[in-house]
Amino acid sequence: MDPDQTLAQRLARGEMEALKEAYERHGERVQRLCLRLLGRRADAEDATQEVFLKLFERARSFDGRARFSTWLHRFTVNLCLHRIEREHLRLARALPEDEGALVDPRASPAEALGRTEARESLQRLLARLSPEHRAVLVLRELEELSYQEIAAALELPEGTVMSRLSRARGELVRLATTRPRGEAHPEPRPILDTP
Repeated sequence: MDPDQTLAQRLARGEMEALKEAYERHGERVQRLCLRLLGRRADAEDATQEVFLKLFERARSFDGRARFSTWLHRFTVNLCLHRIEREHLRLARALPEDEGALVDPRASPAEALGRTEARESLQRLLARLSPEHRAVLVLRELEELSYQEIAAALELPEGTVMSRLSRARGELVRLATTRPRGEAHPEPRPILDTP
């Protein structure tokens, strides 16, 4: 049984308290998903607000065939993809400074820096993927949804999800192993320093 079934019914009836409860239960996850798809904290905050405003308007369209959380994921992904297309966001920028808060406080400064650089590099690579590939990759690898959940969230057959995911991973590897145009290759370093 869906733990959010009653909440979904209350939202469909237009209960304002239900909207507040939905935000308390799912707001952080929705905002994290928006941040991963859109890349900038300000865009993610705007999109999160838009998700919950539209959720209240469209809660009646939830038919209960999927779990409410899966439906909300699909709703969020679709809204973010629409924003990307509508605004032609090109997201070749680093993660916002707030993402540094995710670093383990027990990590050494070198470890923390390495993790921050890795996240920033991943975000730049994700930004270069098509919205469709970015969505399946984020949902599978970062949100850890199953193929079935992704298929439900994106309203796609599971085979299409697996195909897109395979292509997205391949494209991500290709992007990670090639240099952008105009970027010089580093000078080779000698193995031994000789006087």
